Amino acid sequence: MLDLELLSQLVAFNKYKTISETAEHLLITQPSVSRNLKKLEEQLGVKLFNRSVNRISLTETGKLAAKEAEALLEASDNFLTTVQNFDQRNNQLAISTVLPGPLLWLMRHYQTLDCNYNFSFHEQLLEPEQIVQELLTLKSKIVITTEEVNDDRLESFYLGAEKILVRIDQFNPLASKTSVTFKELERLSFLVYQDIGPWRQLTEKQIPNAKFLYQKDIESLDELTKYSNFPVFRSNLTIASQAHEEKDDRVPVAIDDPNNRIDFYATYLKEKSKSLRPLLKQISQAFSKL
Repeated sequence: MLDLELLSQLVAFNKYKTISETAEHLLITQPSVSRNLKKLEEQLGVKLFNRSVNRISLTETGKLAAKEAEALLEASDNFLTTVQNFDQRNNQLAISTVLPGPLLWLMRHYQTLDCNYNFSFHEQLLEPEQIVQELLTLKSKIVITTEEVNDDRLESFYLGAEKILVRIDQFNPLASKTSVTFKELERLSFLVYQDIGPWRQLTEKQIPNAKFLYQKDIESLDELTKYSNFPVFRSNLTIASQAHEEKDDRVPVAIDDPNNRIDFYATYLKEKSKSLRPLLKQISQAFSKL
């Protein structure tokens, strides 16, 4: 069976004419190119190259082989594109996450994305140790993670960063400030959604002397927020997804602190890279504007 990678190197050699230029274009070593072209010649059982001291060129047969190889590679790409497009139109794109903000945004805005996927969302947050199994068992095609996953079978694509602000009662002295640090929030008591993934550990670490009044669901959190003056956290993503009803007199104050950031990635099977990357680029561009 013909190796398409070998054919692609033949096509590249036909275009660039030398082993060194071909190797530079393909980002591989010159000895690798030489071995692979010789291997292809042996597989085909014909003479593809004229070789002399410090020079190699295509025979007439080699030129024909390069032309046919280019057509075959194009047909292969068309085949792959056709099958993948069919799969996109007819297959669910299940997405899970380890933190809620990016998923909340996607749940609200996925219909604005230019793609043919049928989206489904798993709202129950995953633990980091569940990510690999979630993808390998095809329960999800994408898991939103807070770091690149170290597994040869997976690939991670950077999507963006989430940052939080604090909404403070208008009569609190901090409400008059344009920004605060985590340290300035010490000794306050906060109403907080319970299932916030890595944000829970981050805020508890950065504001060690604060009290966090965790609520199990967003509806309960918003209800308590309306009838109390406890400060609450919001993020650039939860605001953009309109996850909360803001019916109070609290003032939004930015948190200007180097620790106020969680980067997040889309992690997926490497074999899905070509079909998913156009969509992920769209999502990344949308997040960069928030």
